[in-house]
Amino acid sequence: MIYETLLGAKFKELHPKMQERYSLRFDEPFYARGVMHHMERGSSLFQPVYQLGKYRRFLFPESGQNIPFTLKNTYTQNSRGEHVVHFERTFTFPNAIRTFHSAMVVDLQGRTARDYLGKPAIISADLQFHITHDGGLITQSGAQKLVTGPAEFALPRFLEGRGSAIEGYDVKKDTYTIEVSTYNSVLGKIVAYIGEFSPCEPF
Repeated sequence: MIYETLLGAKFKELHPKMQERYSLRFDEPFYARGVMHHMERGSSLFQPVYQLGKYRRFLFPESGQNIPFTLKNTYTQNSRGEHVVHFERTFTFPNAIRTFHSAMVVDLQGRTARDYLGKPAIISADLQFHITHDGGLITQSGAQKLVTGPAEFALPRFLEGRGSAIEGYDVKKDTYTIEVSTYNSVLGKIVAYIGEFSPCEPF
């Protein structure tokens, strides 16, 4: 299984429910519904990026409180035979429905992963994984590239949007938790949100 390979022995340090969550099987999607208690965007200087991003399923200009969302993760192989995990989060705002999509391409032999953000992808980023003290999973982005069709060009650090996603399991609520934040080293916060979700039937 893909996360067991990426994390190696550390996979067993995940909370049992997190192990269940990340035991993705080939072509068997994970579905969930939940609510983002708080969604916040950054400086108005990012407005052109938000406006472009909404057409590429990447970023969007909306923010708010208690926003319903759905989550779908699918483990597949692409046309080049690479192992890929697709992440799709769809947010239902009062006046718009927005989707974030990323495709994590994994080298199982090298135990490395690279995220392709947007659909079609606009940015790619190296990924690193860490386990929290209570068995959650931290996914952090590293060096990034601009994706233009088949070509990729390294971005200077000041143009990057470094991000982290922390997923965990709340035993008392019997629900999964998620916290995402992305920052630019010059202009600060790009986007941040906190929420929770539970597995559901396919939608």
